[in-house]
Amino acid sequence: MGFLVAGITYLDRVCISVAAPAMMTDLGLTNLQMSYVFSVFAAAYGLFEIPTGWLGDRWGQRKMLTRIVVCWSVFTALTGYVRNFASLIFTRFVFGAAEAGAFPTLARALARWFPVTDRGKVNGIMWMGARLGGSAAPPLATLVMLAVGWRYTFVVFGLVGLVWCVVFWFWYRDDPAKHSSVNEAELAYIRGYAAAAEARHSDPPKTTPWKRMLLNGNLWALFWMYFATSYGFWFFLTWLPTYLVKEQGLSARASGYYAALPLFVGAVACLSGGALSDWIVRRTGSLSWGRRAVGMGGFLFTAVGFGAASVAEGPVAAVICLAFAAGAMDLAVPVAWAACLEVGGKFGGTATGFMNTASSISAFISPIAAAWLFERYGSFSAMFASAAAVYLLAGLLWFKIDAGQTLQE
Repeated sequence: MGFLVAGITYLDRVCISVAAPAMMTDLGLTNLQMSYVFSVFAAAYGLFEIPTGWLGDRWGQRKMLTRIVVCWSVFTALTGYVRNFASLIFTRFVFGAAEAGAFPTLARALARWFPVTDRGKVNGIMWMGARLGGSAAPPLATLVMLAVGWRYTFVVFGLVGLVWCVVFWFWYRDDPAKHSSVNEAELAYIRGYAAAAEARHSDPPKTTPWKRMLLNGNLWALFWMYFATSYGFWFFLTWLPTYLVKEQGLSARASGYYAALPLFVGAVACLSGGALSDWIVRRTGSLSWGRRAVGMGGFLFTAVGFGAASVAEGPVAAVICLAFAAGAMDLAVPVAWAACLEVGGKFGGTATGFMNTASSISAFISPIAAAWLFERYGSFSAMFASAAAVYLLAGLLWFKIDAGQTLQE
């Protein structure tokens, strides 16, 4: 269920990047106006990320995740009914607010159902779903748009999330012990690693240690490290099809397939990175270095990929470099979430919401930066060069992150 909803999340997010050229024509939008449309989602998402992650910890993941998916699905569908720039900005802002907290709430749900030694892998599965959803979105949205137009494409994609909600509500339980299909052996496995700690984390926290969280250097290192994630990644979600059409000369149909490649490579890397990190933890007994080695290595290779893309010539070479960057980055993403859950403990939803707020800030900056740099230099190469610098700095920040040091200590 986590894999599927993560895929639907990105299916709905990426759809607008494919629709962007047609929307700009029909609504009379400029590149800069469209960048504001891309960014306003991230602004709303960031504003509501911590409150909704906190509510997931307080109210439980079943209630919060159902509410989140229902609301974002409705506003995905409503995107198809906008008539001008103002209505589009409003709809995407509310869409971002509705979707906020989805991944913190989902990650906390996974933490309740899996022991520490499996969390890198299961977060990898969740993020693999996200990347496959994003990878499927360009070709799927292109085909649906050709059949029914961009407006009804948003309606079709919105309906998918509503179907998921019905199944999730009747199947999922916050506490594995309360699920009818979980026997004693499975429950023992879930809580088998550090059983006492897992038992303490099963109950909703009564109070949230806001001061301790805001003064925690570990969480701030996670925050600024994760800031980098969306800076390059949101280029894939927003401007990549436009880059392939306007700068590399591809057709709209071809750009949809080319744009899917980086996200598909990222899907494989998400699973690989999480599994590799768990393997290192089991082999070395070091939770800190099991997370740090993969996170740091992934971001440093991401910097190499974006740097190469800034000088690549031709659509094939450019997409290969960007796919390498996306794959390297997604080695680190599930590891970052696993590390943050381990640092946050029973406040994992709030902690991951805090971390993911940094990603929302860079997601807001990225589309505008890409549009501005394109206007300034006449190419997206400057955007790729700036992304290389951002990921290099983020990779070095892993030296400051210790997944073995929790908020409770």
